[in-house]
Amino acid sequence: MKINKEEYLLHLRDQEEIKAMRRLLDLIEITINRHCITYTDFFEPNLVEASKSILNRFDEISYSIDGGFENAERKIISIYSWYYFYEEKDLPLRALEIKGNIDNLDHRDVLGSLLGLGIVREKIGDIGFFPDSIRLVASTDISTFILYNLNKIKHENVTIKEIPLADLGNIIIEGYEKEVILSSLRLDQLVAEAYNLSRSDAQKLISSRLVKVNFSTEEKGHKTLEEGDLVSVRRKGRFKIKEINGFTKKGRIKAKFFYPSRDR
Repeated sequence: MKINKEEYLLHLRDQEEIKAMRRLLDLIEITINRHCITYTDFFEPNLVEASKSILNRFDEISYSIDGGFENAERKIISIYSWYYFYEEKDLPLRALEIKGNIDNLDHRDVLGSLLGLGIVREKIGDIGFFPDSIRLVASTDISTFILYNLNKIKHENVTIKEIPLADLGNIIIEGYEKEVILSSLRLDQLVAEAYNLSRSDAQKLISSRLVKVNFSTEEKGHKTLEEGDLVSVRRKGRFKIKEINGFTKKGRIKAKFFYPSRDR
């Protein structure tokens, strides 16, 4: 079977999504023709949703979506023939636990050390911080490499071991809130307010493709956002529009932002 990939990509505009969905279609084609299991890399939520809209159009296959943590954000999709009985042994990911002097480490420290080993980001799932350990999920094909090679994060010596996926639990999401007064819900206005920037500086970040809304790159500063939207700005972090609480007497918008203290 040869899939006409362009037919399934017509509705997409984001280049990152198009690239990922093209690879997904390659995997679907391999699964159908070879009757084997194939796996994506870790996908962010927007790519998972885009994938489901494509996968559901093929009767010849079934699929499973797994991220390890109960509230995982980044997930791998396993694709297999419709008649195959998918089992836990087929899961393409492993849970790893890091211990040591971790109190002063953050998400960027851990991710930076992993990437410093030559691992690409797409092979690593969520990274969760817990009271006595850091837990992460990695693709099966690179988990052993991490176990043998990750012994230092930043300037701290650490130990790492594999743990059962069932022991991962939920990532604890901590952070702080900030009440803001806005003239509009435009993206450039929100980014400027969130990080104390001028509107023009916020627009430069957006135009440079450094800003994502709900995990998709957004290049339009005039895009209007809504309560619940998640905004991430490269090298600055992310924030969520937690609440929109009406208007001031002068007609300005009252809102509340939530800033996670650690990424994942």
